[in-house]
Amino acid sequence: MDKPNFLADVRSMKHAYISHWSELFNARFPDHYDATYLYSLGEAGFDYITELHNAADFKPFPHSIMESFLLFENLEEGIAFIFWTVLLWRKTLHEVENNSLTLASYKQMNSRIDDLESFIFVKYWNNNLSRDQDNSSAITLQHDDRISLLGKMAASMAHEIRNPMTSIKGFLKLLRHNINENNYERADSYLGFIEDECEQILMQVTGFLSFSRKPIMDEEMVHISVKQVLDHILSLLNPRLINENVDLLLDIPPGAMLYVQKMGIQQVLSNVLNNGIDALSELRSDKRIRISIVEDSLNTYIQVANNGPRVPEELYSTIFNPFVTDKENGTGLGLAICKQIMLNNEGDITFTSNEKETVFMLTFRKASIIS
Repeated sequence: MDKPNFLADVRSMKHAYISHWSELFNARFPDHYDATYLYSLGEAGFDYITELHNAADFKPFPHSIMESFLLFENLEEGIAFIFWTVLLWRKTLHEVENNSLTLASYKQMNSRIDDLESFIFVKYWNNNLSRDQDNSSAITLQHDDRISLLGKMAASMAHEIRNPMTSIKGFLKLLRHNINENNYERADSYLGFIEDECEQILMQVTGFLSFSRKPIMDEEMVHISVKQVLDHILSLLNPRLINENVDLLLDIPPGAMLYVQKMGIQQVLSNVLNNGIDALSELRSDKRIRISIVEDSLNTYIQVANNGPRVPEELYSTIFNPFVTDKENGTGLGLAICKQIMLNNEGDITFTSNEKETVFMLTFRKASIIS
């Protein structure tokens, strides 16, 4: 049970929360705002998240965010600013030590952050920002298209993150129950599942941010073995492969290396493999996915093949475009994100499809060529 006065306890640490959020924000956007303004923005955010008696559309914090957004000359940087403003509040709630902040109280404040995201991406942007920024009908039309795209991206992000968040909540509930019963036997495995789901969320966020080439969103390039990348992904996918009776065949030379953004490429391979499993759901038996590597003097190629139905021909020319999908519950962003990540890594992703198999080809330039 939460303490009745948990909000009072949290507010007593107001300065610690705001200072921590300001430090995280300044690290993400160095020297963009002076300390006084940044602290005032953090204070508005803290009040919004903790003053649960006010309506969810309480205005000061959303207005402060939008005023700051308009200072960015580049739309993509402004979107990143809004995204990180919200995301770093979630991170702050995790990292500032406060014994009174239990799971239930965190959920209440996290719900306010959800409300804030909806308020900004839907109501405020659609109704206010388009009128303020555009003066001519041509510019207004272009701006509305961008706002529509951003709204779809926000909805898609929520869709992709909702499932791992639901799993995290479930395992936290199990973990709390076991702790209350002084049963710690499975605690470590629950924490492992929670860590894996958090990794999935981080990969999803990495994918969305890869639509921008701005340095603030770039992940460092590293030398890494293909086996290491695949081992991590398959540790998460194995339960699904087993549950759906899919045979996985690997042909990976032990010395195969890549020079890539690790998290981004994990996102690409995870997406392609999950798509393959989805395609195989139409088969009753003999479901196969094959991962193999070939090399030449310039490139390393990872091939991911499945023996599911062929890709519809009408999708051939648009399959890597945003919001193109033939899945009933698909977002249509997965392969578009994969394409952008591969381009950011000096590579590419292509596919071929026939009645026997569909093959996605990931092309990576070798490190010596990139450098």
